[in-house]
Amino acid sequence: MFTSVERTVISNDWLTLLFVTTLCLLVVTRLLFRKKFALFLGFLFSNEYQNQAIAKQEKTINTFTSLLFLVQVISFSIFGYIAVTFFRPYLVDAQFLFVKISSFILFFVIIRYILEKIIAVILEIEPYIDAYNFHKINARNLFGLLLIPVNLVLVYYDYQHKIVFFSVIIIFLSYNLIVLFLLLKNYQKLIISKLFYFILYLCALEIAPYLVIYKLLIE
Repeated sequence: MFTSVERTVISNDWLTLLFVTTLCLLVVTRLLFRKKFALFLGFLFSNEYQNQAIAKQEKTINTFTSLLFLVQVISFSIFGYIAVTFFRPYLVDAQFLFVKISSFILFFVIIRYILEKIIAVILEIEPYIDAYNFHKINARNLFGLLLIPVNLVLVYYDYQHKIVFFSVIIIFLSYNLIVLFLLLKNYQKLIISKLFYFILYLCALEIAPYLVIYKLLIE
């Protein structure tokens, strides 16, 4: 039997506005990058999107990925807000809670990206980390899209069980493992040549930060 938690009902008006903003960003992205957007949706199952980016010598951070990154931040922030207020109902009335969550996510991603670039330069593995970041950023952007319907259900459906959130977290972790597997498969020669540094990088900037966040949350 699943344990239930009393849910605090909150106003959905501002969340609805966020959903509309997200959809507008997606519409703009699709209008500006119609073909690229179509290729992006099949990112995990085809190398065509990646091959096109390499052929055009596109930077990892560009207008297309930036627009989708905004969608990602909004999606993750909404889910984070819903999760926090579900497990800690007394925080529903906390001032600027959503702003704090979204600012933390944005700050966390930007700082980690800067640290990644610094470490990559120091360890002389910049081309490898750029390839890894290309996969990671696009994979997270894609997950941000997949999270939109989940957030819609969480906001507008009267659910009661913790299993909903744990399921999404497990799916996210599984999704990241699949992305890592595909990365190792596509760049195995490059990674093997710098395997020690790559493992060191994963431990320092992929595993450790999430362990710290987990420790802060449970305390």
